[in-house]
Amino acid sequence: MQSPIFVSTTKAIFLTLLCFSAMPTLAHEQTKLVATDGAANDFFGYNVALSKDTAVIGAYKVDDKQRGEDVGAAYVFIRSGKDWVQQAKLSALDGAAQDTFGGKVALWGDTVIVGAMRDDDEVKGKDSGSAYVFTRSTKSWHQQARLIATDTTAGDSFGYGIAIQGDLAVISAPFDDDKGEDSGSVYVFKRTGNVWQQQAKLTAEDGTNGDLFGISVAISGDTIIVGADLNGEKGFKAGAAYVFTRVDDTWTEQAKLTADDGAAGDIFGVRVALDGDIALISARRDDDDIMGVDAGSAYIFTRTGSTWRQQVKLTAPDGAADDRFGRSVALAGDTALIGAMFQDNKGKNSGSAYVFKRTDGNWRLSTQVTANDGGAGDVFGWNVALRGQTALISANRDDDKGENSGSAYVIEIK
Repeated sequence: MQSPIFVSTTKAIFLTLLCFSAMPTLAHEQTKLVATDGAANDFFGYNVALSKDTAVIGAYKVDDKQRGEDVGAAYVFIRSGKDWVQQAKLSALDGAAQDTFGGKVALWGDTVIVGAMRDDDEVKGKDSGSAYVFTRSTKSWHQQARLIATDTTAGDSFGYGIAIQGDLAVISAPFDDDKGEDSGSVYVFKRTGNVWQQQAKLTAEDGTNGDLFGISVAISGDTIIVGADLNGEKGFKAGAAYVFTRVDDTWTEQAKLTADDGAAGDIFGVRVALDGDIALISARRDDDDIMGVDAGSAYIFTRTGSTWRQQVKLTAPDGAADDRFGRSVALAGDTALIGAMFQDNKGKNSGSAYVFKRTDGNWRLSTQVTANDGGAGDVFGWNVALRGQTALISANRDDDKGENSGSAYVIEIK
């Protein structure tokens, strides 16, 4: 049942603001992470992933003295007691200038996958893209595999979206042209022993030009959700998300999800998160009648049997035009974490994140999180990850190690 404080009426907004203002200000334990060799314009925190006591943070603009500009890197941090320390810096064995390695990262246990969507494969062509698998043995990380799709071509940007669960990897190529120019596709890889093989290629049944199917991906159990933020069913660039389920090793489309109030320009599906039978889908350029253009929103969908229904639409109670609430989303059980990179709580575009929790079937705002040392232009909330009550939130334009060097915060949410 939809919580009344999220219904888009003047009364509902008033009740939401009342609820927000009455909520106690909660102190959150924060640890700030920066790369030991961080430098200006690295954009450390462009993408983040979290698993138990390990965090992975992508910095897709890192330069290499031998290889050139924008080679990219990913940094591994581990928790020891209450401290987080850098364990490793990951780079591709064959990395080259402009690869943007670290634009996407995914983590499961002792396995990390890092996307290099602008990698130029000698056979596939310029910006065909690739993804690299790293595994940890004791405290050391080693490259296990370089993944490319069997049929990618120049400009496909394979590695743009990545998700991992156990020995399954989901990797997208949103500029693939199977169903028209930039219609997009997603590939599933399976690991047996130390060998990865392509298991399936997924496309939308109704895919068409410019959908960008695969702009975002997530996996949970035998379910994959794929965002197609420029799908036009509800209007030009309104967006959609597709659900696929597996029986044995065969994946089939189960549902296409769109927002009940979807409209042109919302880019619904630009980010997705999935946990069991719950999906969290971003529409960060949704225009709210009261909050303004590009205030942003996110939607919760739930599955019963094989049927998906929209449960609630979430918005920030203090939202304003251009906040981009929904720039990033993460989901863990009954907790949802949503970033708003241009929110102005600590200065213009300082950014913030919002924690929603489900109680008795209703999703309600629990707290708003900002960086203790946040400042204008940091874009805190650019990317988020969530594991239990531990959140990892990036601010990839923070300037601690130079302009746009970037940082990330580990925060224990309450």
